[in-house]
Amino acid sequence: MGQAIADVVAAAPFYRDLAADEIADLAAGLELQRFTPGEALMVQGAMSDGAYSIVSGKVAVSTRLPGGGEVALAELGPGDLVGEMALLMRGGKRTATARALTPVEVLFTDGRYLEAALHQLRPASLKVLRRLGLTIADRLRAIRVRSRALVDASPGDVQFRKPPKAQTRTRPTFDVRAFLPILPCLGEFASEEVDALFAVARVEQVARGAHLAREGQAVEDPRLVVRGALLLGQRHGDRIHQLDILGPGRFAGVAPVLEGAPAAAELIAAEDVTLLAFDAARFVALWNGGDRMALRLLEAVNADLVLSLNTASNHLTRLTAQARVRALEGGGS
Repeated sequence: MGQAIADVVAAAPFYRDLAADEIADLAAGLELQRFTPGEALMVQGAMSDGAYSIVSGKVAVSTRLPGGGEVALAELGPGDLVGEMALLMRGGKRTATARALTPVEVLFTDGRYLEAALHQLRPASLKVLRRLGLTIADRLRAIRVRSRALVDASPGDVQFRKPPKAQTRTRPTFDVRAFLPILPCLGEFASEEVDALFAVARVEQVARGAHLAREGQAVEDPRLVVRGALLLGQRHGDRIHQLDILGPGRFAGVAPVLEGAPAAAELIAAEDVTLLAFDAARFVALWNGGDRMALRLLEAVNADLVLSLNTASNHLTRLTAQARVRALEGGGS
């Protein structure tokens, strides 16, 4: 059975680029499972214990709406991943339900095995963790595209705000390096690891209203908020539809840099903000490393992506519920 799983892993898109010995190592923590049409792979609210990589078949993913009913989030097929949050947030609960639309075969990844492999810095586990981050980034982008479509369809149902007015830049008035260990995202970093991260960055003091990224354009530098806050939103004419507020300890613009894709939203200084702006190439080199520093960075960035995805998913759920109410009211008039 071990060799059979190894053969399936070698053919699975999610596990591409793994060497033969890495595949053999990873296969020890995988289980081949099958589901019939209508059967649930996972149920929203249940404890999460692992993720499913779809080998064959189709899976529908949905989440409950406030007040009843469900909204479809995605229809997934071979090569897609389901329930990946279990590999990133230990001990959490499922945030969605996934059901087989057809006969489905999956590779189940046990979260406990991956955690043990990461502790030992096994190369295959680090590659999987990087692939998980990119998967989350892709899901986040897709949700923001859907949110924009819903707002464009009915702008009268959502709130907008004027972009903050630009002000004059000021200089940092505190020791930024000494402040970094206070940030939750760097709490697990050793002092020398914080130094390594600080060495590939420059300190930016950005005034309220400054644009750091524009929707549809490339992001040159990933950033970390040290003080202040950034507004993440989508522009509609001269107004902004707010998607998120990124405060101290939040990463900004990392997903587009890792994906090599344009920004899916505007990034504006909501107030005077102190940032670490990273050299993109050196940041990606740290991300692709094989040491404990790379693991710390992977965990910090992925945790931030999960937080962004949860916020975006909740926002999309609200927009979908509003659209459903509007449709019902229109049908009854």
